[in-house]
Amino acid sequence: MRKREKVLEVMAKHPKWKVARVAKAVNCSETLVYIVRSQARKESTAQATSVLVPTSGVSAEVQTSYEEHNDIPPQPLATRANLLDVAKTYITKDRQADHGDAEDNFSRIAQYWSVHLGTPVKAHDVAVMMALLKVARIKQNPNHIDNWVDGAGYFACGGEIANLQ
Repeated sequence: MRKREKVLEVMAKHPKWKVARVAKAVNCSETLVYIVRSQARKESTAQATSVLVPTSGVSAEVQTSYEEHNDIPPQPLATRANLLDVAKTYITKDRQADHGDAEDNFSRIAQYWSVHLGTPVKAHDVAVMMALLKVARIKQNPNHIDNWVDGAGYFACGGEIANLQ
């Protein structure tokens, strides 16, 4: 069974589960779950066993490869707007529900890091350093979409936090 089919099956059995829980159950990326969920909502006749394949010209073999590696195809799903939409959903809904307010969370991390490093670290520094972690991962594998999405999310959180201080 392909990853998309597994995601649809788990979502059908557990409609109240959050993206992170579905991703863990299927052993795939949260980005893939979010996109499959979004596509399923747009498809008025979609059923749990249907295969939602984007009209991108991506071959079935390439599509299968993306799914087996827990990633999503870069086109057409990885447009600027779609990546930012996924990041927005993560930082305003999914992550906030799981981890609480970003400013509180990043401030707490900054306090721990300050003690460990022996130098003051601010909440916006946490956002920058987490984004840099994603940049380092992108250097290793630029095709892994989650790193791009997460990096955008960290920069957005950091920008908001910096402007609140």
